[in-house]
Amino acid sequence: MGPRTHATQVCRLKSLCAVKRVGRLTDIHRDVVREYVMKKLIGRIALAGSIAMIATMFASAAPAHAAAGFGDVPAGQFYTEAVQWMVDEGITTGTSEGCFEPSAPATRGQVATFLHRYKGLPAGGGEPFTDVGANHFFADAVAWMASTRVTTGVTPTTFEPNRHVTRGELATFLYRVEGSPAAGAEPFHDVDPEDFFAEPVAWMVEQGITTGVTATSFAPNRPVTRAEIATFLYRVAGQPTATLAPDEVCPIGAYGNLRVAEALSFELLNQLRTGLGLGPLTRTTTMDDFARTWSATMDSSGSFQHSSGPYGENIAWWSAAAASPEAAAARMHDLWADSPGHYRYMTRAGHDEVGIGFWHSDDGWHATHVFR
Repeated sequence: MGPRTHATQVCRLKSLCAVKRVGRLTDIHRDVVREYVMKKLIGRIALAGSIAMIATMFASAAPAHAAAGFGDVPAGQFYTEAVQWMVDEGITTGTSEGCFEPSAPATRGQVATFLHRYKGLPAGGGEPFTDVGANHFFADAVAWMASTRVTTGVTPTTFEPNRHVTRGELATFLYRVEGSPAAGAEPFHDVDPEDFFAEPVAWMVEQGITTGVTATSFAPNRPVTRAEIATFLYRVAGQPTATLAPDEVCPIGAYGNLRVAEALSFELLNQLRTGLGLGPLTRTTTMDDFARTWSATMDSSGSFQHSSGPYGENIAWWSAAAASPEAAAARMHDLWADSPGHYRYMTRAGHDEVGIGFWHSDDGWHATHVFR
């Protein structure tokens, strides 16, 4: 599939609407969707005897207690010790109290800050970029990167600190921070020898810093997640021993709307399955991270296409940026349930696990479900 376009869809839930354009919800549609959502939720919650369970269900996408000092960094993940090491070394303090947001794409400004702290906060020269102000938290880091030629900017005068950094860009930054050592050929089909990141990626492979997203692909143009950055930097440092800190709680914060949408999407999916006599699916952190990262990738790349990942997959995009997370979850469920191919994935008896990932920006809502 190519670039996304608006489309006309028929809602499967006839009680909600007839035919309407995929776009901003009218106030009437929004009220109807909210009423539908709340009726579904309250019907199930009433069995447990407490409306207060709504908040618990909405927060269930992130574990209440985890490791590495953050409530959203579960023990036993590929990035758990890496995040703990970053905390121990003063490289990260998280995104908010108790939260690291491992599946969130990182910005160029954040990466600059991580690298600067990793190297011990060395002094830099003057700031050469017009889009980096002296009051920005990453100003000293970017100035140091420019003075040491770790970066030359996106243009001679701009750094684009708020843009998501790609895996190819991160490979290049790490490679330059380590002195640009010689490297051989890289093994990935999606890295051309002429690409600016070809030698950095080859060096990462030789040093055991990356094994790619598959055995033959590196996905250099995909935004890199905070978990991936932590893992790469930890491997560059030689994977020193890290002792996990006591658990904390990550409340619904900056990415709370995503969790609300994801939790409700999961609830609607399992309501559909149990209504058909099928067993409910279980969410896994690894699959959630994959799904959320792919939704963020579609958003940042401006394209709408499948990931070619290792799972069965449903994707959807809705341009209604002003829609609530509840409305977004109901809308995506409606779109998939109305499509025979997507519906088959939702109701396949052989599936046991699901990963659910939403992303929200001015471009609207993106959603990915992955199944196995």
